[in-house]
Amino acid sequence: MPSARVTIKPLAFQQERAACMPDTGDVLIKGLDIGSATDVGRVREANEDALLLLAPGDGNLLVAVADGMGGHKAGEVASDLAVKSLRSALEAATPSTAAEQLLTRAVELANRTIWEAAAEDVEKEGMGTTLVCAMLTASGDVSIANVGDSRAYAVQAGSAALVTIDHTWVNQQVLGGQMSEREARVSPYRNLLTRSLGSTPRVQVDLFNNVRLGSGDALVLVSDGVTTYLDARDVARILRESATAQESAERLVSEAVALGGSDNATAVVVRRT
Repeated sequence: MPSARVTIKPLAFQQERAACMPDTGDVLIKGLDIGSATDVGRVREANEDALLLLAPGDGNLLVAVADGMGGHKAGEVASDLAVKSLRSALEAATPSTAAEQLLTRAVELANRTIWEAAAEDVEKEGMGTTLVCAMLTASGDVSIANVGDSRAYAVQAGSAALVTIDHTWVNQQVLGGQMSEREARVSPYRNLLTRSLGSTPRVQVDLFNNVRLGSGDALVLVSDGVTTYLDARDVARILRESATAQESAERLVSEAVALGGSDNATAVVVRRT
C-alpha cells in the first residue's frame, strides 16, 4: 500500500486554498495553538477541499473547512468562493458585530455567491460545497456555523464530542430511528446531502455557541474525507498522542488517507494552551 501523502499547512495570516503551496509565515494568537493539513487522497485527481485560517488582528481567529462538489472543477470553485466569502464578511463586520451574526451573514453570502456564479456559467451548474466554520477567542469562547456534512468536534477532558449535525439523508434516517449509525456509515447513500451551499438561493444555517474551550481543550474541523474513516474516539486519541495542533491535523489526515483515502481529506485543529 502506498504511503499517505499529506500536504502540511504551516499556519499563515491567511490560507484560503487547501490545495495551494503552503505559506511560510506564522499567525501567533496568544493562548491558541493552531494547525492544518490536507491531502487529495488516493482516488480523486484534484483537491476540492478548501480551508481558511484568518486572524483579523483583534485577538480572534476565524477557521473553516469547505468540501466542494461538481464537475469541471466546479467543486474547487465553490469551496474557494465559500472561504473567500467568509473573509469578505469578516472585513465588512464592525467591532460590535456578534460572532453568531457575522458567521450567519458570511455563510449566507457564500451561498448567494455560489448560486449566482453557477447561474452565470453552464459548466458550473449544480456546483456546491459544504462549509463548517468557527470564530474563536483566546479566552476559549467558540461560535460555530455549519451547512453540509463537514464536521466540528469539541475535544474536552480527553474526549471528543461531535458538535455539528450532518445534513445528510442517512443522518435523517438515524435521527428518525430508521437506520443505525453503523448502517449509516456503510450506506451507499451516506454522501447524499440534504443541505449544501449553492443548491438553493437561500440556505438555513445551523449555529452552535455552547462550546467553551478550557486549557488543553481543542476544536477540530474536518471534511468527510476524514470522518469516513475516523470517528470521535479516533479524534480524541490522535489529539492525546500529538504534541501540537499541527501534528494533530497532519495525523488526522494521514490516518484517514492510509485507511482508504477515497476522498479529499482536510483538518483544522485549534487547541487552547
